[in-house]
Amino acid sequence: MSSSTAVAQTARRAGLFRASFSTYREFALGKWFDISAALGFSADRSRASSAELDGLLGAWADRTAGAEPEYPSFVSRDGFPMEFSVSWRGGVPEVRVLFETPGEAPTAWAAQEAGRALTRSLAGRPGVSLARYLAVEDLFVVPDPAPFRPTVWHSMAYRPGERARYKVYLNPQAHGCAAVPEVMAAAMARLGLSSAWRGVASSLTELAAEGHDLEFVALDLADAPDARVKVYFRHTGRVDLDRVASFARTHDPVLAQPAYRDVYGPPGLPDNEPMTCLAFRAGAGGAEEANIYLRLPSEVSSDAEAAARITSVMRRFGVDHHQYRAVVDALAPQPLETMVGMHELLSFRTTSRRPDLGVYFRFAVHDTAVAGAHA
Repeated sequence: MSSSTAVAQTARRAGLFRASFSTYREFALGKWFDISAALGFSADRSRASSAELDGLLGAWADRTAGAEPEYPSFVSRDGFPMEFSVSWRGGVPEVRVLFETPGEAPTAWAAQEAGRALTRSLAGRPGVSLARYLAVEDLFVVPDPAPFRPTVWHSMAYRPGERARYKVYLNPQAHGCAAVPEVMAAAMARLGLSSAWRGVASSLTELAAEGHDLEFVALDLADAPDARVKVYFRHTGRVDLDRVASFARTHDPVLAQPAYRDVYGPPGLPDNEPMTCLAFRAGAGGAEEANIYLRLPSEVSSDAEAAARITSVMRRFGVDHHQYRAVVDALAPQPLETMVGMHELLSFRTTSRRPDLGVYFRFAVHDTAVAGAHA
């Protein structure tokens, strides 16, 4: 990326959404309803899922967002603690939000403890189970968590005709990077996934040396037999995007290559920290699926260019790009040619059917990026 492009990106990103006078709740519910309406969800379903999200957000969400983050969340580069996304699984759209719960004090420990409390508050919701989370929680929380790192995050996802689903996100580096193999071995053993994890576990040191860093673990908070444990790797340097994904049974590198080219061009080896998620389920012999997250902001000069690349991938694989563009039109505060950074990631997952795609949106609410930000 040229220096002139970098300057243009900074100018087009800073304080883009001007939400300083909004509460987090107003911002979140507004974006959720806008996305739901753009996807064609009925008014009743949009209201019902918005109410579900409203009940998930705690008292912290009634604080005013402010011009600067009171606690800089690792969720986004400007410290704003929310990210929205839309996925098309089997061609059916799903709206999702990921967020970190700030604590009473602007510290990582307070955010960690607020996240733990929120997880427990979900007990009793239809379809929710905390059993797996409670079995491993102690492995991922520490008395002095590092600032501007993951703590205990949550997500909510909704598809019409289904009840809301929840995930919790944990930090396997909480005890330091050197402890990651030990933490993961213990967690997977408690979750009954030792044999499924064995192939990846034996390669962790080699993967880290190659630039594949294990950074997040997520658990479906569900009582369903197909509930997943998801393990996320961040790729640093110019890495082979199929290296981690190929641990998954359903990953198809041949099918994935055109998506890489549409987003990054040849040879498809970016240096902008894309990510890969491996999904594990009980009873499987290894990772079942791989979701590859292609990062966009450093590769494009505007959100218009990002939208064009995403549209190309969607057309290629038969996903309804009209729905996607309707979401973009509903979210963008100004013409796409005049802004950059709202499009953060395009996710790609090969399955036994057509590929599943997802688009991740981040909102430059605050005027500056947090030093060292790369979430």
